[in-house]
Amino acid sequence: MDLGVPVAMTLAVVVVGWFFLGMQWNVHKGQRLLRWMREGLPLLSERTTLQWVGTSLVRLGMREAKPPFREVEILLVFEPRDVPFLWLFSRWRGRRDLMILRARLRQPPAFEGEWGNPTMWTGQEILQRIIWREWEVMDLAGGRLAYHGPHAPRVITECLNDLARFCPYVARLSVRRNEPHHLQIHVGFPMDRQFPAREVFQQIRRIAERVVRSPGE
Repeated sequence: MDLGVPVAMTLAVVVVGWFFLGMQWNVHKGQRLLRWMREGLPLLSERTTLQWVGTSLVRLGMREAKPPFREVEILLVFEPRDVPFLWLFSRWRGRRDLMILRARLRQPPAFEGEWGNPTMWTGQEILQRIIWREWEVMDLAGGRLAYHGPHAPRVITECLNDLARFCPYVARLSVRRNEPHHLQIHVGFPMDRQFPAREVFQQIRRIAERVVRSPGE
C-alpha cells in the first residue's frame, strides 16, 4: 500500500488546522488587547484609526496627538503563529509579541540614545545597524546603549525602569532629535490584567515629557 497519499493528507490537515488555530489565537489576543487599550488611548489622541494587516499586525494611527506628542503610531506585532515553521524560526531569532510606539514630538528631545536588548529581534536589528564609533557606548540594563549627551544614560535608565513595571520585556528604546520618529518604544504587550490602560499610557506620556526636558528641569 502506498502510504504517500495518507501521509500527505494528514500533513495537509495538520498544517491547515495549525493555520486556523494560530490565526484565531492572534485575533483573540489582539481583540482583547484593543479592548483594554480603549480606556487609555484618549490620553494620546481623541481620534485613532485602526487597521488589521493580516493576522500578525494591527496598526493604530493618531495624526493629531495631544502634547507632548504631535503624531503617534502604535503597532501591535504578533508572532506568526499561523505558519508553524516560520513561527518556530522567528522564535529562535528572538521574535516575540511586541507593542511598538513611534512618535513625533512637538519639540525635539534634549539628547539622543539608542538602547537595544540583544535577545529580542528589534533590539538585535538596531544593535547591528549602529555605527558604534560615532557614539558614546555603554552596557546598560542587560542591553547596549549608544548615546549623545551626558544626561542620556540616567534618563534612559529611568525610562527603562518605568517600562519594566508594566511590560514583560523591553526590546528597544530610541530617542532621536531628528524626525520621522523622535521616540520609539518597543515592549512586550502590557500586562493588561494587572494594570489599567490609563496608567500605562499616562506613563508613556511621562516618558515623552522626560526625554524633551532640558537637563536640570
